[in-house]
Amino acid sequence: MPIRVPRGAFSLLQVVALTGLMTGSAQAQESESPGITSDTVRIGISGPLTGPVAAIGAIAEGVRTKVDAINAAGGVEMGDGKTRKIELVVEDDGLDPQRTLTNVRKLVEREEVFAVLATAGTPNNQAIGRYITQREVPNLFMYSGVHELAGPEWEIGLVPSFTTEAAAFARYLLDTKPEAKIALLYLNTETGQTFQKALEDAVSMSNIKIVAAQPVTSADPTVETQLSMLKASGADTLVVITGPKQGAEAVRFATESGWKPTTLVSNIAASVASLKPAGLENAKGVITSQYLKQVNATVPGDDAGIKHYIADREAAKASFAIDDALGQVGYATGDALVKVLSSMKEPTRAAMMETARNLDSVQLDLLLPGITLNTKSGEDVYPIESLQLFQFDGTTYQPVGSIISFEGKTPSH
Repeated sequence: MPIRVPRGAFSLLQVVALTGLMTGSAQAQESESPGITSDTVRIGISGPLTGPVAAIGAIAEGVRTKVDAINAAGGVEMGDGKTRKIELVVEDDGLDPQRTLTNVRKLVEREEVFAVLATAGTPNNQAIGRYITQREVPNLFMYSGVHELAGPEWEIGLVPSFTTEAAAFARYLLDTKPEAKIALLYLNTETGQTFQKALEDAVSMSNIKIVAAQPVTSADPTVETQLSMLKASGADTLVVITGPKQGAEAVRFATESGWKPTTLVSNIAASVASLKPAGLENAKGVITSQYLKQVNATVPGDDAGIKHYIADREAAKASFAIDDALGQVGYATGDALVKVLSSMKEPTRAAMMETARNLDSVQLDLLLPGITLNTKSGEDVYPIESLQLFQFDGTTYQPVGSIISFEGKTPSH
């Protein structure tokens, strides 16, 4: 005699089948990451768009420049075969770490971004580190060169470590000025402190001496007092690791005060656009390190990558100057983001970090020839470990020597 199931009720087999479907659906949802659909991926940025260091906001604008070009071409074809457009959500933090944390919480919890990109500032990345780790959200290609920040599972930088730049400066002085007496103007944050320690280590076994060091903060209205003290030290070499505004002030002071030391300026403050407030004639002879191509707006040349950058910047109506290195860093960061998205095997946050930690000779439009992105999970977490030194001739930067590589062996402080 057949078993009759009341109308509207489920049989045991149906219940089991439905339970299986629900379980499978739940598992599928758990394996997916927020901020990504079949046709879009949402990326969040928190950076200083206003305030005394608003110049760094050019990084976010540079990212937008690259993203606009990719979206105009239809989007990025990702590793799962689907083509997605990138949605950018940008928040202003004025480079205040607490605002950065507030912004990132908003981006993750309200905007449901897939990842955070290009977070500027060492204290700012430190402020969000614990939250990023707890929520398992990628903090991709941070704009900070502090050595320790690259270690956590959900964070990775892009720009060379400040220890790499300090070592490159030291190598230049060892080769050209082995008795140098250095005066150091440095940001009184972990950025400047990391650079200072690395520079001390790099010259410790030589006749080069750091005879004076003066700290500054991004809020200092002027750094003339610190520079006067550095000049009085008798130093014949000035090394500057500050933001663009204070870097320009240091360059102008070094010339107009009659001091005229050999001047080396970190790439975070040495773009032609950054030097203009100092007076380009005053900046003649400044040495910096760089990993990006030098863009000459009037004579771009035949370099395909630079042509892409110039065309994309014009199409995006970007607000930064064409020779602004910070805007170019942002553009390169957007380019690196696209390379990671196109290589991810799955549309998940974990897959993004796995890809970012296993980059193999990845080329970007604005990276100098001979410099590529390379990482290896568990062994090498620094995408860029090579630098080219340049010297400013009053109009443009000219290369000095060959590329200095620390690939796979970024100095630790």
